[in-house]
Parts: sequence; C-alpha cells; structure tokens
Amino acid sequence: MAFQQNGYTHLAEVVTYDEWRGYLLTHGVNVDFSFGNQCWDSCALLWYQYGLRLETGNGYAYGCWELMRNQNGRPPFELVWGKENIKRGDVIVFDRHGSWYTGHIGYADEDYNGTNYIACLGQNQGQGISSGTPSNIVNQNLTWFLGAFRNTNWTTTPPSPPTPPPASKIRKRFPWVLYANKLRSKY
Repeated sequence: MAFQQNGYTHLAEVVTYDEWRGYLLTHGVNVDFSFGNQCWDSCALLWYQYGLRLETGNGYAYGCWELMRNQNGRPPFELVWGKENIKRGDVIVFDRHGSWYTGHIGYADEDYNGTNYIACLGQNQGQGISSGTPSNIVNQNLTWFLGAFRNTNWTTTPPSPPTPPPASKIRKRFPWVLYANKLRSKY
C-alpha cells in the first residue's frame, strides 16, 4: 500500500480515513528526518499525498493553525472552526500550554462527542518517538483546541443498512380475530 519517493512515504489510493488510520497504527512516520516520529510528521504525510506541505511557520505544531492556517487550508483541505464541528478524520490542532510548548496535532478518531475530550490518533502521544514507533489513540483535552483541517477528498463509508432477523426468528401474526370468533361461538 505504501511506497517511497524522494525519501517520503506515499500511500497509493488512500480514499478513506479508515485506510489512513490503518497505516498509521502500524507504521511510524518521520517525513522530515528530524527529532524522530513527531506529531507533525504523521499529519504532514497526508499533505504530501497531495503534493502540498503542512507548514508550521515556526517549527511547532500549534503554528499549523495559528500562523499558517490559510496556507494549510487550501484544497483539498478546508478549515473547521469550533470543537463542536469536529468530525472523525479531521486533523486537529492544539495550542501550547505548560510543558507542552510545541502544541500538538493529530487526527480526530471520533466525531465531537459533547465532552471536553476527544479520541486522537497521533504520534508522540506517550508511546515514544523512536524510528518505526507507530501512532496510537489517546483522549486529548479540547481545552487547548485551536482548529481543524478537513480532507474533503476522503470518501465516507455510508452506514450499513440494518440486518433483518433470520427468517426462522420472524413470527407470523396470530389471527386473533378468528380465535376470538371461535371462542364466542362456543358460549
């Protein structure tokens, strides 16, 4: 599914977030060959698939939104404002705070759920940054959410129709009217 070109990993015909997710959960990504598998690397790889660069403007993840959101929000990506608009597969950007001076960037692994936490697929989320270490999924606090980028090229899988019960489980309607008439005629 993946191939190397000019030192970058490209994924052939990735059309859904689930395919992208499957790759990231089994592979570590270091597109800039600096500082190991940083959070930015797995997201930058998505931009590279379209011949674009995910710019930070300052080398830190929060810069992708704070400094370069208009550059990064070019087609096929669109800007997403407000945590309540987060959809599964969006690239979500978090501000810097405390010891997290770089901010953070990763993928929403669920639609906004009404709480202040969201499942986030990403690198450098406690699993280490050594070469080959794949992404993981952790709950991230949305207090520091800045914004998101939505890949409009990803197709979504339509929900499956409900499965009908097996024919043996379907009960036929009992003809109560006939039974009631029969009972009345006896008395």
